[in-house]
Amino acid sequence: MVRRADDMGQGGAGAKTAKAAATREKIMAAATQLMVERGGTGFQIGEVSDRCGMSKGALYYYFADKGSLVQAVFDRAMEGLVADVEAAVAQAPSSRASILELVGALVHAVRPGSALTLALAHGIWDVEHEVLPHIKEHMERIIAVLEAQLERAKVEGLVKPDANSHLVAVAIIGAFAISEYAGEAVDAAGDPEAFARGVLDVVFHGIGA
Repeated sequence: MVRRADDMGQGGAGAKTAKAAATREKIMAAATQLMVERGGTGFQIGEVSDRCGMSKGALYYYFADKGSLVQAVFDRAMEGLVADVEAAVAQAPSSRASILELVGALVHAVRPGSALTLALAHGIWDVEHEVLPHIKEHMERIIAVLEAQLERAKVEGLVKPDANSHLVAVAIIGAFAISEYAGEAVDAAGDPEAFARGVLDVVFHGIGA
């Protein structure tokens, strides 16, 4: 079969796009690995290009600078968490199940040393401040989802009617945002999910007499 010239051109463009996407993924994976190894964003762009087997000039074709690369890594991690949270809530039959599933998604995503934990805890301070609004947008979405489930829980009798759902949601998410600093306690327990259950226990039962 004889292919038309424009079809061949489209195929070539598609292959180039796929190759470019694969290269971006390779660069982001190398940067993620370096961040996890260093416990932050204290790496040089040349280290990333070395791990990818490419020149710094070639890397700059895909990412303008270190800040944009780190931002891309953090954005992807946060987008993945938001998607997991929304999927977990959508499939839950009750508010209790949805909150547990949501927290479970956080436990799975926020592991000590992971790129997402670094983004939430301290890694973002090492790069340009334009990264912050992106993280903030994703976190606001997750807080809004949890807040809606807490309001649902009021109707189902799990949460007190006068509880401030927004404040509670911020408290729960905030506990995971600083879990990097509680890493030793989580590791010592040998069960990250125990940390999650502990957070929910404090929130729902309180610490007062």
